[in-house]
Amino acid sequence: MAASSPLLLAATPVVDIDGTFFVQGALFLLLMLVLRPALFRPWLAAQRARRTAIEGAREEADRLSAKAAELEATYGAKVAEARERAARERSKITREEEARKQAAIAAARQEAEAAVLEARLRLEQEAAEARKALEAQTGDLARTIVERILGRAA
Repeated sequence: MAASSPLLLAATPVVDIDGTFFVQGALFLLLMLVLRPALFRPWLAAQRARRTAIEGAREEADRLSAKAAELEATYGAKVAEARERAARERSKITREEEARKQAAIAAARQEAEAAVLEARLRLEQEAAEARKALEAQTGDLARTIVERILGRAA
């Protein structure tokens, strides 16, 4: 019998259609009528609200992303402009400083040349005065040298 029992179980139908079938169908319909407004409609409404919120959040994220890209481009342009302005200003200051240095060097060079020229003129004047003084004393020095060499007055 053990061998014939699996065959018997396989031959019996899984679902029997009898009087309970209609009772089960009625219970199913009653349960659907009760659960639909109490469970399914709120759940479907929550799903719709969730989907709407997600889509709204995505649209907001896309809008904010586009705004961020626009602000980034504006910021980049302003930074580039500021860097260019700073480079121009730095270049201008460097040129002005170089011109000031060159002017200071030229003024110092002129002052030094004037001081050298003045010193040269003063030296030439002192040398001329010294020559005149020596020329005046040449005769006296020559006599003194002759007297010392010869040992007598000339």
